[in-house]
Amino acid sequence: MVEKVERVPEVWVVSLFLLIFLIFNVFTAASYPFSHLDECLQAEPAINYIHGLGFGVRFDEILGMYSFLLVPWMKLFGSSLQSIRSADIASMTAALFVLWSAVKRIKIIPLPFWRIFLLILLATEYGMIAVYRNGRYDGFGALLMAVVLWLMSIESRRTRSFCLFGVCLLVPWAGMQFVPVLFTAGVILLLFFRGRFWIEIVVSFLASVLGVAAFFGVAAANGRLSTLLKFISVQRTGLNVISYWIHHGQLILYNYVPADFSLPFLFAAAAILLVHLLRQKKINLHSGIVVGIIFDVLLTIIMLTFAKLPTYYSYMIVLPIAIALCSGLALCEPGKLRSAALMLCTLSVVAGVGLHAAAYVGNSQDRNYSRLEQFVDQTVHADDIAFVDTRGYLAVRQRARDAYFPETEGPIIPLMSLQQKDSITVLLIPSSAFQSAADGLGGQWQETGQEIVPTGRNAFGNRRLGLLTFSPTDLTVYRRRQISSSGGVAD
Repeated sequence: MVEKVERVPEVWVVSLFLLIFLIFNVFTAASYPFSHLDECLQAEPAINYIHGLGFGVRFDEILGMYSFLLVPWMKLFGSSLQSIRSADIASMTAALFVLWSAVKRIKIIPLPFWRIFLLILLATEYGMIAVYRNGRYDGFGALLMAVVLWLMSIESRRTRSFCLFGVCLLVPWAGMQFVPVLFTAGVILLLFFRGRFWIEIVVSFLASVLGVAAFFGVAAANGRLSTLLKFISVQRTGLNVISYWIHHGQLILYNYVPADFSLPFLFAAAAILLVHLLRQKKINLHSGIVVGIIFDVLLTIIMLTFAKLPTYYSYMIVLPIAIALCSGLALCEPGKLRSAALMLCTLSVVAGVGLHAAAYVGNSQDRNYSRLEQFVDQTVHADDIAFVDTRGYLAVRQRARDAYFPETEGPIIPLMSLQQKDSITVLLIPSSAFQSAADGLGGQWQETGQEIVPTGRNAFGNRRLGLLTFSPTDLTVYRRRQISSSGGVAD
């Protein structure tokens, strides 16, 4: 198999694989997972900007590079759920290509077969699927990590340092969670390569500091610093989790540690290869498998202590461990131990593809997004201002004059002005949420008899397992009753 792959030009195989990856995921983007809050939050600044409502999220703060990049993307491809998710899928496709080029140029993975195997491993890994099938900005984050690694392959130190300065200057604008990744990379380079990359480390550090200062400076100049700081302050960190555990006796790990069911298999395979190759003296402290594993361990400790490491951040540790694993496989001779490592890789693929496929099949009849769009076309008017559940928000936002979703970091109704509440003409929400919404918004509402309700059953029940247990669309339509000139209610 290795010899057959190596007889075909590697770039053709990679290009064909990534083309299939891109086409399949773009065409199925709206079918899995169900739409959710984070997608709405990331898309709303760009949607509001296009509609002339300014760049921002009402009652919250999203000030990131990716939301800015969505503006030209939406002007080209629209603001549908498929379009928004396709932006993330395109980012991940680019990330995989850049990563392949980087490991080839740096010679971290010396053999073509294992570089292609790396792409397959990443495309089928559970957490990676959760990342690139999601309408968030994490595919863009993976692209940034791949670009930084690729820049390290530039031979000229001056050019390499200049490019690193430019990218690291923008990193805080992409997301503050990338700063710990850069810090960890700097520590690893310093520990393993001593002074060899000291200029690159200093340049990257200074650029990151300047980027952070500029980021907060721009927020302050636009009067958005207080909301930005509030948004940052409410994020749970490891210290918060431990403090809550000590004071309340509950250890709540949801959205703090990754629910990535492929990751243990990859770590186990990499650890087995590490021990074997060390015994055979085929690797040293500068080898890719050693650097990758130590990087992951250190980054995990830092993220779990000072930030969080939910499933949508798992790519930060999946990318390095997958590279480390494939680097080790390229050095390992055929035999029982390599077969064991490959069996663990197979289990990673089964966990990734299998669990997501099971989640899809369980609710397959509810995943026809065009059915939701048709429902919205029939129930929402062009001059409506809607209050709509997050699962229907993006479809409604394309049709209505304006729309609100029920929550950001908390419920938005208490934050709305009386004018905003009175402007809402239609509700598209689960029937179970109607009473609280009607009480908060005021006025009198009438059910229209139009609804779209789930018909399938989630294979994983009500467990909190991220994408696997996202709820299907459940919307009932209510319209505000108009008060007639005589003081009565007009139907």
